[in-house]
Amino acid sequence: MIVSSTGAAQALTADDVLNNMTTDQRYSYIAGVVGGLAYSRYLREQPDQAGMSCIYDWYHDAETDSWPQIATWFARHPDRQVEPLLYVLIKRECGE
Repeated sequence: MIVSSTGAAQALTADDVLNNMTTDQRYSYIAGVVGGLAYSRYLREQPDQAGMSCIYDWYHDAETDSWPQIATWFARHPDRQVEPLLYVLIKRECGE
């Protein structure tokens, strides 16, 4: 294992995602966060999968197209971390 000695890792902000990532990087990063939040929801509610399914559907369903909502929210809060911002959007859509 290689350990970096360049300093502590910093969480990505909404600005980092909007302005420093390619479209593919942005999609992959956000999909990873959404997947983590959905799985966490499943672990809390299992065997019920409704909350997890709602989260996945909100992000991946072509009919809902969550990206404009995410981009607008990120633009309003450029200095905030991505994970809590996505949590707020998901909570609005799928509850807790």
